Amino acid sequence: MVEGEKGMTLGSKGKTVLIIMAAVAAFVLIKYLLISDEARIKKVIYKGKAAIEQEDFEGALKHVSRDYQDDYGMNKMAIAAILKRLYAQFDDITIYVEWMEVEILEPGLGQAALLTWVTAQWGEDVGYIVGNAETPSRVVFTLIKEGRHWRVVKAEGVDLEEEFLL
Repeated sequence: MVEGEKGMTLGSKGKTVLIIMAAVAAFVLIKYLLISDEARIKKVIYKGKAAIEQEDFEGALKHVSRDYQDDYGMNKMAIAAILKRLYAQFDDITIYVEWMEVEILEPGLGQAALLTWVTAQWGEDVGYIVGNAETPSRVVFTLIKEGRHWRVVKAEGVDLEEEFLL
């Protein structure tokens, strides 16, 4: 480190650290600006899918808005109860996504439409609990941006087989 008349100056290690910090900050800023809302919504859907398959209750619910309300009168608490029931009743829940299209309806409001089916195992049996491979269910998730995060505020087309909800 070299000291001059006006005080201390940065040595080569200090300059290297500053350059690395600036590069990391630039990378994060560019990454944040370059990722579209459509890509962020797809990421939410796939993270939610993975959390459900891993029976990660908190991980699945963090993608659901506290303002969730659907046409069946369900809210976030009802979704939590269904997830607990599914996790207790089934093993190896697998969600298949055949196709997905994401659209931004207006700033802070988007939709993800997908063709999907869900299988689960109970005991020695495996079966479909939503849709099937021959005729997948068309599911539409409406998402809102809460702060920096997209969260599901409504779902349409998730018709669980009735016998699994009893």
